[in-house]
Amino acid sequence: MKQCSIYNNSLRFSRAIYGVMILIAFFVHNQWLVLITSALMALGIFSIKLNIPYQFHALVLNRMFKKKSALIQKESGELNFVAGMTAALLLAGFLFIYFGKFVDYAWIYILIVDFLIFLACFVGFCVATLMYVFFKKIFKR
Repeated sequence: MKQCSIYNNSLRFSRAIYGVMILIAFFVHNQWLVLITSALMALGIFSIKLNIPYQFHALVLNRMFKKKSALIQKESGELNFVAGMTAALLLAGFLFIYFGKFVDYAWIYILIVDFLIFLACFVGFCVATLMYVFFKKIFKR
């Protein structure tokens, strides 16, 4: 698979921004903020260059504070899968809320997805990355 160089701090920053957006949406019960966050994350499926918080951190904040973030190598497929999976999970929660089915459970579900986003951001443990590795092993056979 194609490897790409990314800034680890910028990736964590973008995940933190998405996590905060979802947390705000949860506290104010704003379903549209969930949809906006899901759409922004879905842009990351196509390219890391379309991940707006990542690009903001990499291009603006790093230069403003004159920090040199470490470049790491990741598979572009992994990044695309993680962005797509997270966006799909949030979109599913939005759809449950929008159509009025299991609304309270949908908000709890969105809070759990938000917890997983923060887990990937602060601890570095991403469940979607584990799923990607698992599926890659299964379909490689």
